[in-house]
Amino acid sequence: MIREITASLERQIHSAATAPRRALESIMWDACVVGSGPGGAVTAATLAQAGWRVLLIERGAYRRPEDANFQLFDMAMRLSRLSLTRGARTTLHAGSTLGGGSLIFGAMAMQPSQTVFDEWAARSGVPGLNRDVLSPHYSAVGETLSVTQQSARAENRANAIVREMAAVLGHQAGLELAMRYTAGCRGTGLCTLGCGFNLKGTMVNSFLPIGLGTGNLTILTECEATAFDVESSRTGQQARALHVTMTDGTNRARSSGLRVRAKHFITSTGSLSSSALLIRSRVRGRLTQGGRVSLQPHGVIHALFDEPVTDRGDIEDGRYVPRNGVPAIYNFTGLLDERRYYWFASSLHPSSLATYTAYLSPQAHRSLMSRFHYTSSITVTLRDDPDRSRVVMRRGTPQLDFCESERDRASLRRCFADAARALLAVGARRVFLPMLEPPRIQRECDVALLEREPMSYDRLILYSDHTSGGNCIGADRRRGVTDAYGRVHGITNIHVADASLFPSACGVAPSWTIMALARMIALNLAQRG
Repeated sequence: MIREITASLERQIHSAATAPRRALESIMWDACVVGSGPGGAVTAATLAQAGWRVLLIERGAYRRPEDANFQLFDMAMRLSRLSLTRGARTTLHAGSTLGGGSLIFGAMAMQPSQTVFDEWAARSGVPGLNRDVLSPHYSAVGETLSVTQQSARAENRANAIVREMAAVLGHQAGLELAMRYTAGCRGTGLCTLGCGFNLKGTMVNSFLPIGLGTGNLTILTECEATAFDVESSRTGQQARALHVTMTDGTNRARSSGLRVRAKHFITSTGSLSSSALLIRSRVRGRLTQGGRVSLQPHGVIHALFDEPVTDRGDIEDGRYVPRNGVPAIYNFTGLLDERRYYWFASSLHPSSLATYTAYLSPQAHRSLMSRFHYTSSITVTLRDDPDRSRVVMRRGTPQLDFCESERDRASLRRCFADAARALLAVGARRVFLPMLEPPRIQRECDVALLEREPMSYDRLILYSDHTSGGNCIGADRRRGVTDAYGRVHGITNIHVADASLFPSACGVAPSWTIMALARMIALNLAQRG
Protein backbone atom coordinates (compact mmCIF):
# COMPACT_ATOMS: atom_id res chain seq x y z
CA MET A 1 0.00 0.00 0.00
CA ILE A 2 1.42 3.35 -1.03
CA ARG A 3 1.06 6.01 1.66
CA GLU A 4 1.56 9.74 1.31
CA ILE A 5 3.41 12.28 3.39
CA THR A 6 0.62 14.84 3.34
CA ALA A 7 1.01 18.59 3.74
CA SER A 8 0.02 18.30 7.40
CA LEU A 9 2.61 15.57 8.02
CA GLU A 10 5.28 17.63 6.28
CA ARG A 11 5.04 20.10 9.16
CA GLN A 12 6.96 17.55 11.23
CA ILE A 13 9.82 17.53 8.69
CA HIS A 14 12.41 20.30 9.07
CA SER A 15 15.47 21.12 7.01
CA ALA A 16 18.59 22.52 8.66
CA ALA A 17 17.60 25.95 7.40
CA THR A 18 14.11 25.87 8.93
CA ALA A 19 14.67 23.74 12.04
CA PRO A 20 13.63 25.27 15.42
CA ARG A 21 17.05 24.68 16.94
CA ARG A 22 16.32 25.83 20.49
CA ALA A 23 13.15 23.76 20.69
CA LEU A 24 14.93 20.67 19.40
CA GLU A 25 17.76 21.06 21.91
CA SER A 26 15.39 21.65 24.82
CA ILE A 27 13.67 18.27 24.44
CA MET A 28 14.89 15.07 26.04
CA TRP A 29 13.87 12.69 23.27
CA ASP A 30 12.99 9.11 24.04
CA ALA A 31 15.06 8.09 21.04
CA CYS A 32 17.23 9.72 18.40
CA VAL A 33 17.60 7.69 15.21
CA VAL A 34 20.38 8.50 12.76
CA GLY A 35 19.59 7.62 9.14
CA SER A 36 16.24 7.29 7.35
CA GLY A 37 16.91 4.30 5.09
CA PRO A 38 15.36 0.85 5.61
CA GLY A 39 16.91 0.39 9.06
CA GLY A 40 16.35 3.87 10.42
CA ALA A 41 12.84 4.42 9.03
CA VAL A 42 11.56 1.11 10.41
CA THR A 43 13.19 1.76 13.79
CA ALA A 44 11.78 5.30 14.04
CA ALA A 45 8.27 4.30 12.96
CA THR A 46 8.18 1.29 15.30
CA LEU A 47 9.26 3.34 18.32
CA ALA A 48 6.85 6.16 17.40
CA GLN A 49 4.01 3.64 17.21
CA ALA A 50 5.01 2.44 20.69
CA GLY A 51 4.44 5.98 21.98
CA TRP A 52 8.08 7.11 22.07
CA ARG A 53 8.99 10.66 21.15
CA VAL A 54 11.50 10.19 18.33
CA LEU A 55 13.84 12.53 16.46
CA LEU A 56 15.13 11.21 13.12
CA ILE A 57 18.33 12.75 11.72
CA GLU A 58 18.99 12.50 7.96
CA ARG A 59 22.02 13.87 6.11
CA GLY A 60 20.19 14.21 2.79
CA ALA A 61 17.35 16.47 1.71
CA TYR A 62 13.66 15.65 1.47
CA ARG A 63 12.66 14.93 -2.13
CA ARG A 64 8.95 14.67 -2.82
CA PRO A 65 7.83 11.71 -4.96
CA GLU A 66 6.47 14.02 -7.65
CA ASP A 67 9.98 15.42 -8.17
CA ALA A 68 11.14 12.09 -9.63
CA ASN A 69 11.59 11.87 -13.39
CA PHE A 70 13.16 9.34 -15.73
CA GLN A 71 16.39 11.24 -16.37
CA LEU A 72 19.29 9.04 -15.29
CA PHE A 73 21.91 11.64 -14.42
CA ASP A 74 19.47 14.10 -12.90
CA MET A 75 17.96 11.56 -10.50
CA ALA A 76 21.28 9.92 -9.71
CA MET A 77 22.63 13.27 -8.54
CA ARG A 78 19.53 13.98 -6.47
CA LEU A 79 19.10 10.61 -4.79
CA SER A 80 22.51 9.04 -4.33
CA ARG A 81 26.14 9.62 -3.49
CA LEU A 82 29.23 7.76 -4.64
CA SER A 83 32.41 6.89 -2.83
CA LEU A 84 35.39 4.69 -3.59
CA THR A 85 37.16 2.02 -1.65
CA ARG A 86 40.76 2.83 -0.77
CA GLY A 87 42.85 2.81 -3.91
CA ALA A 88 39.76 3.55 -6.03
CA ARG A 89 39.26 -0.15 -6.67
CA THR A 90 35.46 -0.34 -6.34
CA THR A 91 32.57 2.13 -6.42
CA LEU A 92 30.17 2.28 -3.48
CA HIS A 93 26.60 3.57 -3.95
CA ALA A 94 24.41 4.89 -1.13
CA GLY A 95 21.20 6.84 -0.81
CA SER A 96 21.53 10.54 -0.07
CA THR A 97 17.99 11.73 0.58
CA LEU A 98 15.15 11.18 3.01
CA GLY A 99 14.38 7.47 2.66
CA GLY A 100 18.04 6.61 2.09
CA GLY A 101 18.83 3.55 0.02
CA SER A 102 15.15 2.69 -0.47
CA LEU A 103 14.93 5.41 -3.11
CA ILE A 104 17.62 3.77 -5.24
CA PHE A 105 17.20 0.07 -4.52
CA GLY A 106 15.70 -2.23 -7.14
CA ALA A 107 12.66 -3.05 -4.97
CA MET A 108 13.77 -6.67 -4.59
CA ALA A 109 12.59 -8.41 -1.40
CA MET A 110 14.84 -11.39 -0.62
CA GLN A 111 15.76 -13.46 2.43
CA PRO A 112 19.11 -15.18 3.08
CA SER A 113 19.32 -18.95 2.75
CA GLN A 114 19.47 -21.25 5.75
CA THR A 115 23.18 -21.70 4.99
CA VAL A 116 23.74 -18.00 5.69
CA PHE A 117 21.75 -18.05 8.93
CA ASP A 118 23.73 -21.07 10.11
CA GLU A 119 26.98 -19.22 9.36
CA TRP A 120 25.77 -16.13 11.19
CA ALA A 121 24.88 -18.16 14.28
CA ALA A 122 28.30 -19.85 14.26
CA ARG A 123 30.25 -16.61 13.80
CA SER A 124 28.25 -14.53 16.26
CA GLY A 125 27.61 -17.13 18.95
CA VAL A 126 23.98 -15.93 18.93
CA PRO A 127 21.75 -18.95 18.14
CA GLY A 128 18.66 -16.75 17.99
CA LEU A 129 19.92 -14.97 14.86
CA ASN A 130 17.79 -17.09 12.51
CA ARG A 131 14.80 -17.10 10.21
CA ASP A 132 12.38 -18.39 12.87
CA VAL A 133 13.08 -15.42 15.12
CA LEU A 134 12.92 -12.94 12.23
CA SER A 135 9.89 -14.51 10.53
CA PRO A 136 7.20 -12.35 12.19
CA HIS A 137 9.25 -9.26 11.44
CA TYR A 138 9.69 -10.25 7.79
CA SER A 139 5.91 -10.72 7.62
CA ALA A 140 5.10 -7.36 9.22
CA VAL A 141 7.51 -5.49 6.96
CA GLY A 142 6.25 -7.37 3.91
CA GLU A 143 2.67 -6.41 4.67
CA THR A 144 3.54 -2.74 5.13
CA LEU A 145 5.49 -2.64 1.85
CA SER A 146 3.02 -4.84 -0.09
CA VAL A 147 5.68 -7.41 -0.95
CA THR A 148 4.29 -9.14 -4.02
CA GLN A 149 5.47 -12.18 -5.93
CA GLN A 150 5.95 -11.54 -9.62
CA SER A 151 4.04 -13.45 -12.26
CA ALA A 152 5.54 -15.29 -15.22
CA ARG A 153 2.86 -13.55 -17.30
CA ALA A 154 4.92 -10.34 -16.95
CA GLU A 155 7.91 -11.97 -18.66
CA ASN A 156 9.55 -9.80 -21.30
CA ARG A 157 12.42 -10.77 -23.57
CA ALA A 158 15.09 -9.76 -21.03
CA ASN A 159 13.53 -11.98 -18.38
CA ALA A 160 13.01 -14.81 -20.87
CA ILE A 161 16.76 -14.77 -21.53
CA VAL A 162 17.42 -15.34 -17.80
CA ARG A 163 14.90 -18.20 -17.75
CA GLU A 164 16.53 -19.80 -20.79
CA MET A 165 19.99 -19.40 -19.24
CA ALA A 166 18.87 -21.34 -16.16
CA ALA A 167 17.68 -24.18 -18.40
CA VAL A 168 21.00 -24.23 -20.29
CA LEU A 169 22.87 -24.53 -16.98
CA GLY A 170 20.57 -27.35 -15.88
CA HIS A 171 19.28 -25.44 -12.87
CA GLN A 172 15.69 -24.58 -13.75
CA ALA A 173 14.73 -25.24 -10.12
CA GLY A 174 17.08 -22.44 -9.09
CA LEU A 175 15.00 -19.87 -10.98
CA GLU A 176 12.72 -18.09 -8.50
CA LEU A 177 9.85 -15.72 -9.17
CA ALA A 178 11.03 -12.52 -7.53
CA MET A 179 9.33 -10.84 -4.59
CA ARG A 180 9.17 -7.07 -4.98
CA TYR A 181 8.17 -4.07 -2.86
CA THR A 182 5.25 -3.12 -5.04
CA ALA A 183 1.74 -4.28 -5.73
CA GLY A 184 1.61 -2.30 -8.96
CA CYS A 185 4.17 -1.39 -11.63
CA ARG A 186 4.12 0.63 -14.85
CA GLY A 187 7.01 -1.32 -16.29
CA THR A 188 9.51 1.47 -16.97
CA GLY A 189 12.31 -0.69 -15.58
CA LEU A 190 13.95 2.29 -13.85
CA CYS A 191 13.31 1.43 -10.20
CA THR A 192 16.74 2.71 -9.14
CA LEU A 193 15.80 6.27 -10.13
CA GLY A 194 13.14 6.71 -7.46
CA CYS A 195 10.15 5.56 -9.59
CA GLY A 196 8.57 8.46 -11.45
CA PHE A 197 5.11 6.99 -10.83
CA ASN A 198 5.65 6.50 -7.05
CA LEU A 199 4.57 2.85 -7.27
CA LYS A 200 7.71 1.34 -5.74
CA GLY A 201 7.64 0.80 -2.01
CA THR A 202 10.14 3.13 -0.31
CA MET A 203 10.49 4.48 3.20
CA VAL A 204 8.95 7.77 2.04
CA ASN A 205 5.66 6.09 1.09
CA SER A 206 5.54 3.46 3.84
CA PHE A 207 7.21 3.62 7.26
CA LEU A 208 7.95 7.33 7.42
CA PRO A 209 4.32 8.44 6.89
CA ILE A 210 3.26 5.77 9.38
CA GLY A 211 5.66 7.19 11.97
CA LEU A 212 4.72 10.78 11.21
CA GLY A 213 1.04 9.85 11.48
CA THR A 214 1.46 9.00 15.17
CA GLY A 215 2.47 12.58 15.94
CA ASN A 216 5.48 11.23 17.84
CA LEU A 217 8.08 11.49 15.04
CA THR A 218 10.03 14.60 14.09
CA ILE A 219 12.41 14.50 11.11
CA LEU A 220 15.42 16.74 10.63
CA THR A 221 17.01 16.68 7.15
CA GLU A 222 20.28 18.10 5.80
CA CYS A 223 21.96 17.37 9.11
CA GLU A 224 24.88 15.04 9.78
CA ALA A 225 25.57 13.24 13.06
CA THR A 226 29.24 13.65 13.96
CA ALA A 227 29.87 12.13 17.42
CA PHE A 228 28.30 11.03 20.68
CA ASP A 229 29.14 12.48 24.09
CA VAL A 230 29.90 9.32 26.06
CA GLU A 231 30.28 9.38 29.84
CA SER A 232 30.68 6.83 32.61
CA SER A 233 27.69 5.83 34.69
CA ARG A 234 26.95 3.29 37.41
CA THR A 235 25.82 0.74 34.85
CA GLY A 236 28.59 1.39 32.33
CA GLN A 237 29.32 3.85 29.54
CA GLN A 238 26.36 5.96 28.42
CA ALA A 239 25.76 8.43 25.60
CA ARG A 240 24.51 11.76 26.92
CA ALA A 241 24.08 13.62 23.65
CA LEU A 242 24.69 13.54 19.90
CA HIS A 243 26.49 16.34 18.07
CA VAL A 244 24.89 17.20 14.74
CA THR A 245 26.27 19.46 12.03
CA MET A 246 23.57 21.45 10.24
CA THR A 247 24.11 22.49 6.63
CA ASP A 248 22.73 25.19 4.40
CA GLY A 249 20.59 23.41 1.81
CA THR A 250 21.25 26.14 -0.76
CA ASN A 251 25.02 26.06 -1.00
CA ARG A 252 25.84 23.06 1.23
CA ALA A 253 28.13 25.25 3.33
CA ARG A 254 28.67 24.18 6.94
CA SER A 255 26.68 26.17 9.44
CA SER A 256 25.78 25.88 13.10
CA GLY A 257 25.74 22.72 15.15
CA LEU A 258 23.06 21.05 17.23
CA ARG A 259 23.37 19.05 20.44
CA VAL A 260 20.62 16.44 20.69
CA ARG A 261 19.81 14.83 24.01
CA ALA A 262 18.00 11.48 24.13
CA LYS A 263 17.50 8.49 26.39
CA HIS A 264 18.47 6.13 23.57
CA PHE A 265 20.41 6.53 20.31
CA ILE A 266 20.19 4.27 17.26
CA THR A 267 22.56 4.57 14.30
CA SER A 268 21.24 3.23 11.00
CA THR A 269 23.46 4.75 8.34
CA GLY A 270 25.20 1.66 6.97
CA SER A 271 28.55 -0.03 7.37
CA LEU A 272 30.77 2.96 6.68
CA SER A 273 28.83 5.81 8.29
CA SER A 274 27.68 3.90 11.38
CA SER A 275 31.24 2.68 11.90
CA ALA A 276 32.56 6.22 11.46
CA LEU A 277 30.12 7.58 14.03
CA LEU A 278 31.23 5.00 16.59
CA ILE A 279 34.92 5.52 15.78
CA ARG A 280 34.67 9.32 16.10
CA SER A 281 32.92 8.81 19.44
CA ARG A 282 35.80 6.57 20.57
CA VAL A 283 33.39 3.71 21.11
CA ARG A 284 34.88 1.31 18.61
CA GLY A 285 38.37 1.63 20.13
CA ARG A 286 37.29 -0.45 23.12
CA LEU A 287 35.89 -3.24 20.98
CA THR A 288 36.90 -5.72 18.32
CA GLN A 289 36.66 -4.61 14.71
CA GLY A 290 33.35 -6.45 14.58
CA GLY A 291 34.23 -8.71 11.70
CA ARG A 292 35.12 -7.91 8.15
CA VAL A 293 33.14 -5.60 5.92
CA SER A 294 31.72 -7.29 2.83
CA LEU A 295 31.05 -5.49 -0.44
CA GLN A 296 28.79 -8.14 -1.96
CA PRO A 297 29.76 -6.53 -5.28
CA HIS A 298 27.76 -6.35 -8.49
CA GLY A 299 28.86 -6.43 -12.10
CA VAL A 300 26.75 -5.96 -15.22
CA ILE A 301 27.15 -8.34 -18.17
CA HIS A 302 25.83 -7.15 -21.53
CA ALA A 303 25.06 -9.28 -24.56
CA LEU A 304 24.16 -8.45 -28.17
CA PHE A 305 21.33 -10.36 -29.87
CA ASP A 306 19.93 -10.51 -33.40
CA GLU A 307 16.42 -9.53 -32.28
CA PRO A 308 15.31 -6.54 -30.18
CA VAL A 309 15.37 -7.10 -26.42
CA THR A 310 13.87 -3.81 -25.18
CA ASP A 311 11.18 -1.45 -26.46
CA ARG A 312 11.84 2.11 -27.46
CA GLY A 313 9.39 3.75 -25.03
CA ASP A 314 6.83 6.52 -25.53
CA ILE A 315 6.25 10.21 -24.95
CA GLU A 316 3.76 10.67 -22.11
CA ASP A 317 2.68 14.06 -20.79
CA GLY A 318 5.58 15.67 -22.57
CA ARG A 319 8.28 13.38 -21.13
CA TYR A 320 9.96 10.26 -22.42
CA VAL A 321 8.82 7.16 -20.54
CA PRO A 322 10.82 3.95 -21.10
CA ARG A 323 8.97 0.67 -21.63
CA ASN A 324 11.51 -1.85 -20.43
CA GLY A 325 9.00 -3.86 -18.43
CA VAL A 326 9.55 -5.12 -14.89
CA PRO A 327 13.36 -5.33 -14.75
CA ALA A 328 13.50 -8.63 -12.88
CA ILE A 329 10.62 -11.04 -12.44
CA TYR A 330 13.14 -13.84 -11.83
CA ASN A 331 16.13 -14.30 -9.56
CA PHE A 332 18.53 -17.04 -10.60
CA THR A 333 19.81 -18.26 -7.22
CA GLY A 334 20.38 -21.91 -8.11
CA LEU A 335 24.15 -21.68 -7.73
CA LEU A 336 24.30 -19.22 -4.82
CA ASP A 337 25.17 -21.68 -2.05
CA GLU A 338 27.53 -23.72 -4.24
CA ARG A 339 29.28 -21.01 -6.28
CA ARG A 340 28.39 -17.89 -4.26
CA TYR A 341 26.66 -15.84 -6.96
CA TYR A 342 23.21 -15.08 -8.35
CA TRP A 343 21.89 -12.92 -11.17
CA PHE A 344 18.79 -11.29 -12.62
CA ALA A 345 17.80 -9.26 -15.68
CA SER A 346 18.66 -5.63 -15.00
CA SER A 347 17.50 -2.32 -16.38
CA LEU A 348 19.49 -1.24 -19.41
CA HIS A 349 20.56 2.39 -19.77
CA PRO A 350 22.46 3.71 -22.83
CA SER A 351 24.99 5.30 -20.47
CA SER A 352 25.58 1.94 -18.76
CA LEU A 353 26.19 0.12 -22.02
CA ALA A 354 28.44 2.94 -23.24
CA THR A 355 30.51 2.92 -20.04
CA TYR A 356 30.95 -0.83 -19.76
CA THR A 357 32.09 -1.10 -23.38
CA ALA A 358 34.30 2.01 -23.53
CA TYR A 359 37.31 -0.18 -24.32
CA LEU A 360 35.98 -0.84 -27.84
CA SER A 361 37.35 1.06 -30.82
CA PRO A 362 35.34 4.18 -31.72
CA GLN A 363 33.86 2.47 -34.78
CA ALA A 364 32.90 -0.71 -32.88
CA HIS A 365 31.51 1.35 -30.01
CA ARG A 366 29.36 3.42 -32.35
CA SER A 367 28.08 0.28 -34.05
CA LEU A 368 27.13 -1.33 -30.74
CA MET A 369 25.36 1.78 -29.43
CA SER A 370 23.32 1.96 -32.63
CA ARG A 371 21.98 -1.47 -31.69
CA PHE A 372 21.22 -0.55 -28.10
CA HIS A 373 17.73 -2.08 -28.18
CA TYR A 374 19.24 -5.40 -29.31
CA THR A 375 21.28 -5.73 -26.13
CA SER A 376 20.38 -7.29 -22.80
CA SER A 377 22.00 -6.95 -19.42
CA ILE A 378 22.13 -9.13 -16.35
CA THR A 379 23.39 -8.00 -12.97
CA VAL A 380 25.52 -10.57 -11.16
CA THR A 381 26.03 -10.41 -7.40
CA LEU A 382 28.82 -12.15 -5.49
CA ARG A 383 28.53 -13.31 -1.89
CA ASP A 384 32.08 -12.36 -1.01
CA ASP A 385 34.42 -13.26 1.84
CA PRO A 386 37.27 -10.74 1.59
CA ASP A 387 40.81 -11.27 2.86
CA ARG A 388 41.04 -7.78 4.35
CA SER A 389 38.47 -5.08 4.97
CA ARG A 390 38.16 -2.37 7.57
CA VAL A 391 36.74 1.11 7.88
CA VAL A 392 39.44 3.76 8.15
CA MET A 393 39.08 7.49 8.73
CA ARG A 394 40.65 10.00 6.35
CA ARG A 395 40.21 13.65 7.35
CA GLY A 396 37.12 12.68 9.30
CA THR A 397 35.54 10.81 6.37
CA PRO A 398 35.12 7.01 6.43
CA GLN A 399 36.70 4.93 3.71
CA LEU A 400 36.79 1.20 3.18
CA ASP A 401 40.24 -0.37 3.07
CA PHE A 402 39.42 -3.51 1.14
CA CYS A 403 41.12 -6.45 -0.53
CA GLU A 404 39.19 -9.31 -2.08
CA SER A 405 40.16 -12.91 -1.40
CA GLU A 406 41.44 -15.38 -3.94
CA ARG A 407 38.22 -17.26 -3.36
CA ASP A 408 36.26 -14.18 -4.42
CA ARG A 409 38.31 -13.85 -7.60
CA ALA A 410 37.79 -17.51 -8.45
CA SER A 411 34.03 -17.17 -7.83
CA LEU A 412 33.78 -14.18 -10.16
CA ARG A 413 35.76 -15.99 -12.84
CA ARG A 414 33.37 -18.92 -12.60
CA CYS A 415 30.35 -16.62 -12.57
CA PHE A 416 31.47 -14.75 -15.70
CA ALA A 417 32.24 -18.02 -17.48
CA ASP A 418 28.87 -19.58 -16.60
CA ALA A 419 26.98 -16.46 -17.67
CA ALA A 420 28.92 -16.09 -20.92
CA ARG A 421 28.37 -19.73 -21.92
CA ALA A 422 24.68 -19.53 -21.10
CA LEU A 423 24.19 -16.25 -22.99
CA LEU A 424 25.91 -17.63 -26.09
CA ALA A 425 23.80 -20.78 -25.85
CA VAL A 426 20.54 -18.78 -25.88
CA GLY A 427 21.50 -16.74 -28.94
CA ALA A 428 23.85 -13.93 -27.95
CA ARG A 429 26.21 -12.88 -30.74
CA ARG A 430 28.73 -11.31 -28.39
CA VAL A 431 29.11 -11.05 -24.61
CA PHE A 432 30.62 -7.99 -22.92
CA LEU A 433 31.99 -8.65 -19.44
CA PRO A 434 32.52 -5.98 -16.72
CA MET A 435 36.28 -5.80 -17.13
CA LEU A 436 38.57 -2.99 -18.20
CA GLU A 437 39.97 -5.09 -21.04
CA PRO A 438 37.87 -8.25 -21.38
CA PRO A 439 38.58 -10.96 -23.92
CA ARG A 440 36.43 -10.95 -27.04
CA ILE A 441 33.72 -13.55 -26.43
CA GLN A 442 31.70 -14.61 -29.46
CA ARG A 443 32.04 -18.40 -29.29
CA GLU A 444 32.05 -20.88 -26.45
CA CYS A 445 35.74 -21.61 -26.95
CA ASP A 446 36.45 -17.92 -26.20
CA VAL A 447 35.24 -18.39 -22.62
CA ALA A 448 38.40 -20.38 -21.84
CA LEU A 449 40.34 -17.10 -22.16
CA LEU A 450 38.96 -16.10 -18.77
CA GLU A 451 41.29 -18.60 -17.10
CA ARG A 452 44.18 -16.25 -17.90
CA GLU A 453 42.52 -13.22 -16.33
CA PRO A 454 43.66 -12.22 -12.81
CA MET A 455 40.18 -10.98 -11.73
CA SER A 456 41.69 -8.41 -9.40
CA TYR A 457 39.05 -5.82 -8.52
CA ASP A 458 41.16 -3.00 -9.93
CA ARG A 459 40.85 -4.72 -13.34
CA LEU A 460 37.08 -5.13 -13.11
CA ILE A 461 34.16 -2.70 -13.26
CA LEU A 462 32.29 -3.50 -10.06
CA TYR A 463 30.12 -1.53 -7.71
CA SER A 464 28.33 -2.18 -4.44
CA ASP A 465 25.17 -0.98 -2.77
CA HIS A 466 25.06 -4.05 -0.49
CA THR A 467 27.98 -3.21 1.82
CA SER A 468 27.53 -4.96 5.17
CA GLY A 469 29.38 -5.80 8.37
CA GLY A 470 31.75 -3.77 10.50
CA ASN A 471 29.55 -3.59 13.61
CA CYS A 472 28.37 -7.17 13.61
CA ILE A 473 26.25 -8.90 16.21
CA GLY A 474 28.23 -11.02 18.64
CA ALA A 475 27.57 -12.82 21.91
CA ASP A 476 30.38 -10.84 23.53
CA ARG A 477 33.07 -8.25 22.74
CA ARG A 478 35.36 -10.87 21.25
CA ARG A 479 32.78 -11.85 18.64
CA GLY A 480 31.22 -8.54 17.71
CA VAL A 481 30.38 -4.92 18.40
CA THR A 482 26.74 -5.34 19.45
CA ASP A 483 24.66 -7.86 21.33
CA ALA A 484 21.78 -9.87 19.84
CA TYR A 485 19.51 -6.79 19.91
CA GLY A 486 21.92 -4.31 18.37
CA ARG A 487 23.11 -2.67 21.61
CA VAL A 488 26.80 -1.74 21.49
CA HIS A 489 28.72 -3.81 24.03
CA GLY A 490 29.68 -1.73 27.06
CA ILE A 491 27.39 1.19 26.14
CA THR A 492 23.99 1.19 27.78
CA ASN A 493 22.03 3.26 25.27
CA ILE A 494 23.64 3.16 21.80
CA HIS A 495 22.18 0.69 19.31
CA VAL A 496 22.91 -0.20 15.68
CA ALA A 497 20.11 -1.13 13.26
CA ASP A 498 21.46 -1.55 9.75
CA ALA A 499 23.45 -3.93 7.53
CA SER A 500 26.61 -3.36 9.55
CA LEU A 501 25.15 -5.89 12.02
CA PHE A 502 25.56 -8.77 9.56
CA PRO A 503 28.32 -11.22 10.63
CA SER A 504 29.00 -11.91 6.94
CA ALA A 505 27.47 -11.07 3.56
CA CYS A 506 23.84 -12.18 3.33
CA GLY A 507 24.24 -13.21 -0.31
CA VAL A 508 21.04 -11.56 -1.55
CA ALA A 509 19.44 -8.11 -1.59
CA PRO A 510 19.70 -7.13 2.11
CA SER A 511 16.89 -4.60 2.62
CA TRP A 512 14.20 -7.00 3.84
CA THR A 513 16.58 -8.48 6.42
CA ILE A 514 17.74 -5.00 7.49
CA MET A 515 14.12 -3.99 8.11
CA ALA A 516 13.26 -7.22 9.92
CA LEU A 517 16.28 -6.80 12.22
CA ALA A 518 15.44 -3.14 12.79
CA ARG A 519 11.87 -3.96 13.77
CA MET A 520 13.06 -6.68 16.16
CA ILE A 521 15.57 -4.30 17.75
CA ALA A 522 13.03 -1.46 18.06
CA LEU A 523 10.34 -3.67 19.62
CA ASN A 524 12.83 -5.09 22.10
CA LEU A 525 13.99 -1.59 22.99
CA ALA A 526 10.39 -0.37 23.43
CA GLN A 527 9.58 -3.32 25.71
CA ARG A 528 12.66 -2.76 27.90
CA GLY A 529 12.23 1.00 27.98
